[in-house]
Amino acid sequence: MPKLLDITGQRFGRLVVIERSHTKDRRWWWRCLCDCGRETITAGKYLRRGETRSCGCFAIDDKRARNITHGYTVYRQRKGKAYGRWAGMFSRCYNPKVERGIEVCERWHRFEHFLADMGEPPPGMSLDRIDPDGDYTPENCRWAMAHTQVHDRRKR
Repeated sequence: MPKLLDITGQRFGRLVVIERSHTKDRRWWWRCLCDCGRETITAGKYLRRGETRSCGCFAIDDKRARNITHGYTVYRQRKGKAYGRWAGMFSRCYNPKVERGIEVCERWHRFEHFLADMGEPPPGMSLDRIDPDGDYTPENCRWAMAHTQVHDRRKR
């Protein structure tokens, strides 16, 4: 067993070590209190190396900070249908396994521009291209019902 290096009371990122918890896999594990108020148990090795800096709230806060542009994220609990339609449009166009030859206009590479141009889809409607051979652009897209889209399919 390695020699115990007592780190009780020391701060590592957002964590303050409260007490030694147990040993496992020849490592000392420590009970820590996070600045957010939650407790976590982690190996001292990870604390000293800087691999563990919080109870997990740091990663969540970091994701929140990166996703505040349009507010349509899981973390802000506002899941708009437009975001799903936008993401689906990209997966259809840029899936390397499927060659379609359809592209998304440069402006719509940012979700907030797509949302400004198209708005939220009305209930029961999805994104439709007016010209099925054309790209996804504000001039060529609309919200349409499924029965309308059936008639607008591309020739195979």
